Amino acid sequence: MVNKILKSAGQEVLGLTFVDKNPADDSYLYGVYGGYLLSVYDSGNKHTVFLNYYLNETEEDDSVLLLELSESMKAALSEVEVADYEVTVSGARFTLNCNVEEFLGSIDKLIEVAVEKGLVGVSHCSLCGNKIGKRLPKKLTKGKDNYLTCEHCALEELENSRHVETNSNELHKKTVLGFLGAVCGGLLGIALYFLFYYFLAPLFPTNSFEVRYVFCLLGFAVAFLVYEGFRLFSKRPCKSASIIISIVTLLSVCAGQYLGVFVQYAKTQGFSISEAANIPSMWLIHLRSTLDSSITYSEDVLALYDISGTFYRLLCFSILFAAIGVALFIMSMYEKNKVKVEPIEIETLRITPIPSAETPEE
Repeated sequence: MVNKILKSAGQEVLGLTFVDKNPADDSYLYGVYGGYLLSVYDSGNKHTVFLNYYLNETEEDDSVLLLELSESMKAALSEVEVADYEVTVSGARFTLNCNVEEFLGSIDKLIEVAVEKGLVGVSHCSLCGNKIGKRLPKKLTKGKDNYLTCEHCALEELENSRHVETNSNELHKKTVLGFLGAVCGGLLGIALYFLFYYFLAPLFPTNSFEVRYVFCLLGFAVAFLVYEGFRLFSKRPCKSASIIISIVTLLSVCAGQYLGVFVQYAKTQGFSISEAANIPSMWLIHLRSTLDSSITYSEDVLALYDISGTFYRLLCFSILFAAIGVALFIMSMYEKNKVKVEPIEIETLRITPIPSAETPEE
C-alpha cells in the first residue's frame, strides 16, 4: 500500500508513477530516479524502497560483494532505523522506520552508494547484464518490486512462472526417502519406550501409576522423531507426507507402548527380557485380563496384574500426545516449505529523458 503523504512526495519529488491495485495493499510507486529503477511502498507503518540494478560480474565471489554492498548501504542509513533489508545481485530492498522526509533522503543516500560501487542502472538489463538496445526495456513486476529487463529476460521469466516443471521420478524418490527416514525415527521412538520402561520404571513403586502416565509424553517425542526423520531424508514435503508421518507415528507409538508394558511386566515377574521373549503367553498379557472378576483384589495386586486395563489406558494417552505432536509438526513443515507465488507482470517502459546518473558501458 501507499499512504497519501508518501504518494504525494513520491510523485512530486521523485517523479514516480502510482500504480493503484485492488486490494490496496498491493499498490506501489515506481519510476526511474538517479539512473535506477525504484519501487516504493508502505509496509505497515514503515516505508520500503526497492532499488533495482545489475551487479557487475567480477572474479570475486558474489557473496563477498553483496556483503560489502549491504554494509555500505547500512552505514549510509545509520541515521534512520533499518527495520529489514535484503541485498541481492539484482536489487536492494530496505524497509525503514522513519518519516517520509527522512525516507526520501535515505533513497538519495542509497543511490549515492550504488553509483559509488559502480552498480549498473537502467542502461542495462538487471538480470543478464546486457546493454539495452534499440528495443524499449521491459518493466518486470514481481509482487511490488520492479525490475528493468531486456525483452528476452522478461519473456523467459514469464515463461518460467507459467510452467513449473516437476520431475515425477525425483518426487517419487523423495517420498520413498522420506518414508525410510520416518521409519528410522519411529524405531528410535520405540527404543525410547524400551529404555524408559527398562531403566526408569523399576525405580518407582509397583503401585505407582503416575510415572507410567508421564511416560505417555513419549508419544510426542515419537512424533517429533518421525517428523525429523522424514524431513531430513526427504528435504521437502510431498503430498503424502502427512499420511506417512501420521501412520508411522501411530504404529511406532503402539509398538513402543506395547513393548514398554511387556518389559516392565517381565522384570516385575523376575524374568530377563530374553526369557520373557521366549514365552508366547507373555506377549499376549496386554490383550487380556489376568484377574478374576469375582475376587476383590488389593491395590498392590491390581497394580501388578491388571495389565490389560492399564495398557489400553496408557496407549490412549500416548496416542493423544502423539496426535498433538503430529498436528503441530506437519503444520510447521508445510508452513516452512510454502512457496509464495508472486504475480509477474510485464510492461514496456519508456525512459525519457536518459537518466543523468552514470552507467557503465558494455
